[in-house]
Amino acid sequence: MLVAAVALVMAGLYAAWLWQPERQVRLHTGHFFKAVEGRNWDKVRGFVAEDYSDRWGHDKENVMDDARTVFGQFLFLTIQGEPGPATVGDRSAEIRVPVRIAGQGSPIAALVMERVNTLPSPFLFAWRQRSWKPWDWELVRIDHPELEIESGRAF
Repeated sequence: MLVAAVALVMAGLYAAWLWQPERQVRLHTGHFFKAVEGRNWDKVRGFVAEDYSDRWGHDKENVMDDARTVFGQFLFLTIQGEPGPATVGDRSAEIRVPVRIAGQGSPIAALVMERVNTLPSPFLFAWRQRSWKPWDWELVRIDHPELEIESGRAF
């Protein structure tokens, strides 16, 4: 009985540690990268909020279309980024991540790698807690002040 009680307390402490908002946002950002890297578009779609918007004029549908177009240019793709500390608000969080893309593919893939990998500062990923569940976060915006994307063009 004592072993079961200790195990239950340990599981509760682990869940409390794991479900901290900053930790969840860091994990979700990494899982988002892995989903894009694997071109698992159903999983990527699950991360993106229905009301996603960014300064380049993307909503959920055209950010998904552009992601398929851009990352479809790669035969092999690796996305690296070590998230920094998150700024956590009330059911929202922002995290900055220096993103590096490696891979092989078309000349467009080479252009994408060059544009992203030469950016001197990190990308900003804005997340929102979707429900009362501590693990239920969705991506509401991606931004980078130095990255210019023409409206209507993926690259």
